Amino acid sequence: MDRKTLVLMLTEALLIVVLVVVIALDFNKAPAEKHVAASHDAVHEEAAQDAAVEEKTEVAEAPAAKEVAKAEIKEEAPEAEEVAEKEEVKKEVAEKAEKAAPAAAGKTEVADVIAMDNPTYAKHKKTIVQFTHKKHIEEYKLSCGECHHDEKAEPLKDLKMGDAVQGCIACHDKPGKAPKEVKDKAEKLTYHTNALHKNCIDCHKAHNKKNNTKAAPASCGQCHVKKK
Repeated sequence: MDRKTLVLMLTEALLIVVLVVVIALDFNKAPAEKHVAASHDAVHEEAAQDAAVEEKTEVAEAPAAKEVAKAEIKEEAPEAEEVAEKEEVKKEVAEKAEKAAPAAAGKTEVADVIAMDNPTYAKHKKTIVQFTHKKHIEEYKLSCGECHHDEKAEPLKDLKMGDAVQGCIACHDKPGKAPKEVKDKAEKLTYHTNALHKNCIDCHKAHNKKNNTKAAPASCGQCHVKKK
């Protein structure tokens, strides 16, 4: 065999080997690509499932959120109504107090006997007290400041008969008597009835004790005289 023939045979053998290697590589590459594609498909499918679950969860939670919102609205509504009602009452009391209070300046005509019939009360449970204003000043020698005081409960010492003063309801602006659950003394005096009773009854009791008498009325029936 000459050299030329040998080279030709070796070349053919080499080509065959290369061809076999290429075929083998292609054969191995195809399953790998299929595996990668399958992996991608699996990932996409899992993501789609997660999205579907999340969407279902949101849909399921939506009615619950609506119910919570409705409940909150229901809870807030009575509170708003209560606040509005209180504001309306305050406004009404203020308007009535303004009408009841005398002028802020100038002289005021003072009746000898004053009917304690305050317009802020829708209805009186007892008879109206007839306060003998003139008798308290002239006969009992009380000064104006013993009943009329400032916001700190200090007597208005310079007040004279006929001077303009505010009615009690201007400061003690809650009509009626304080509820039983109100224990604070200062808060009780914001109620008109409590303020009047304390002002009058405390003074009457002190007078009776000092003079060893029972002349000054200190019980309900003595002031709120029943009609005959």
